Amino acid sequence: MTQQSLLRSYLPPQVLINDNEYITLGLILILLTLIAVAVNFSFGAKRNSKNTVLITGLPFAGKTVIHYLINHDKAVETVTSIKENEADVVLTEGKPAIHMVDIPGHERLRFKFSEFMPIARAVVFVVDSATVPRQTRLLAEYLYDILSNKFTQEERIPVLIACNKTELLTAFRKERIQTALETEINKLRQTRTAALDTQDSEGNENVFLGFEGKDFSFQDLENEVEFLECSAENKNIESIKDWIASVSS
Repeated sequence: MTQQSLLRSYLPPQVLINDNEYITLGLILILLTLIAVAVNFSFGAKRNSKNTVLITGLPFAGKTVIHYLINHDKAVETVTSIKENEADVVLTEGKPAIHMVDIPGHERLRFKFSEFMPIARAVVFVVDSATVPRQTRLLAEYLYDILSNKFTQEERIPVLIACNKTELLTAFRKERIQTALETEINKLRQTRTAALDTQDSEGNENVFLGFEGKDFSFQDLENEVEFLECSAENKNIESIKDWIASVSS
C-alpha cells in the first residue's frame, strides 16, 4: 500500500474528492483554521478569567526568583526580564490553579502591568529592603501607578508589598519601608493633583489616593494593602504563598 493510499484509508469518505485525488488545499486550510481557533479559545478563556496574580517591582528586587520559587519550588539565577513570565500553579489542594505573571521591572517595560489589570485578582509588589533609601521615589511612583489604576480602584484589587532580602544586615524592617513609602507618596500626590481630570497613555484616570487634607496612609485606601517580610535567598516566601492563596479563594 502506498503512502497516499494509507492516508486515504484513515480519512472519512466525505472529505475525498475522488478515489484518485488528494484532499483539496481548501479543506486542509479549514482544518488548520479550526485547530487554531480551538487553541486560541483555550488560551483566551484562561486570560479572561480573573484568576491572575501579578508580581511587580523594580529590577533586582527578586521578582523572578520569587516567581520560580512559587511555581517550581526552586531558586534560579536570573537576569533582568525583557518579557513577562507566566505560569499556572495550584497553591491549595482542590482549588483552581492561579495564573501567575512576573512583570518585567525595566522602566520601559514595567507599564505592561496595566495590560493584565483587567484580569488581575491581586498584585504582589516586591521591594528590595536593603535599597529602599536610594529608590524610595521610584518605588512610590510605580506603586502610585498600580494603586491609582482604574481596575485597582473599581475592583478594589488587594496589593501585597513583599519586603524581600531580609537576610541582609542592611535590610529595613517593613514598618520603616511602609513609613518611607507613605511619606513619598504623600509628596507625589501634590505633583499629580493637577492631572486629576486628565487621562494617561493607558486611558486610566488619575485619582487622588487617600483623603485630601490628610497625610497619605495605606489604611485610607479602599483596597487592601499589606506589608510582609520575606527572603527569596533563604526560600522564605511561605507568607507570600499564604497571602496569595487567601485572596484567591
